[in-house]
Amino acid sequence: MGQLLSAQATVSIPSLRAAFFVGDILTKRDCLRLQSLAGHVRIVNMYGTTETQRAVSYYEIPSRVEDASFWSTQKDVVPAGRGMVDVQLVVVNRFDKRVPCTVGEVGEIYVRSGGLAEGYLDSVATAEKFVMNWFACEGGEGGVIPVVERRDTLRADGGPESKYWKGIRDRMYRSGDLGRYLVDGTVECTGRADDQVKIRGFRIELGEIDMHLSQHALVRENVTLVRRDKDEEKMLVSYVVPLEGPGLDGFASEDGVGGGGGGEEEQQQQGALVAGMRRYRRLIKHIREYLKTKLPSYSVPSSASHLLSIFLSIKTNKINSDRSPQTDASQSQRQNRQTRSSLPRHSPSILLFSYHI
Repeated sequence: MGQLLSAQATVSIPSLRAAFFVGDILTKRDCLRLQSLAGHVRIVNMYGTTETQRAVSYYEIPSRVEDASFWSTQKDVVPAGRGMVDVQLVVVNRFDKRVPCTVGEVGEIYVRSGGLAEGYLDSVATAEKFVMNWFACEGGEGGVIPVVERRDTLRADGGPESKYWKGIRDRMYRSGDLGRYLVDGTVECTGRADDQVKIRGFRIELGEIDMHLSQHALVRENVTLVRRDKDEEKMLVSYVVPLEGPGLDGFASEDGVGGGGGGEEEQQQQGALVAGMRRYRRLIKHIREYLKTKLPSYSVPSSASHLLSIFLSIKTNKINSDRSPQTDASQSQRQNRQTRSSLPRHSPSILLFSYHI
């Protein structure tokens, strides 16, 4: 489905009636793209992880034929929705999990379900992520005695399966995702709890930056990371892979070709990337102006730099943030002057912009 949405397909699919998405954030842009090809398709966005047996909630989107005005009232990111049968999404205060969040308040999402995984091989990680439901136990957090007693019929009957039975438990899985309740009771994901960074006193959500970057019409892949410059000052770096097509060509500008140091292969690789940054500098400016309408001023890029290398997983077609390179702003400027080459026209363009807070 991802290949269909990114391949600029134009052939309609009138027979498609249902499309299910799970495992990543689903955007309004992608849904509109799909429904422009398949007017009768209903889209179901599902939320979940491997630890929760994958999909535990859903949010259904009517087809364009059923409700042509549906998207006029929707945000850029499709909600995670409501829990499926016998599943509850619980959003609690990040700093005091005994306090449930109110409507609109961002907190951490816990999944309450009887179908959770038993845990990890690492007992410490298991204790951190798989917890008893403190709202339903005497003593709250750390309590194990349920407030409501239930008869354990499986253990009482003593069948052969009872030796594998761990008893009646009310457990929750700590997802690490941030979210909030909407007025209709559905849950909306807003980012990752571990994506928040603090730079010079400002708390910044990397996931929020990435979410808005992904909404740009010409962005195919992106990731924002914290790096340090030559003075060891923290800075945010956004790696962007633009979406190929006529829209991207409109932001291109021709630049000269020059030589540089280093081996021929290295020079070609670095030169292509540098040229890509120069070729699409107008796109970088356009993305920056777009982000100014979405983010606080201290979270918006203020300067551009080039990218030496970026690593894409061929199988998943996602940016591997652990292997994305460190960036030195002054080094980038020097290499921009030293290495110039034309970007191969049919290879993916790779952009980077970095900014200090």
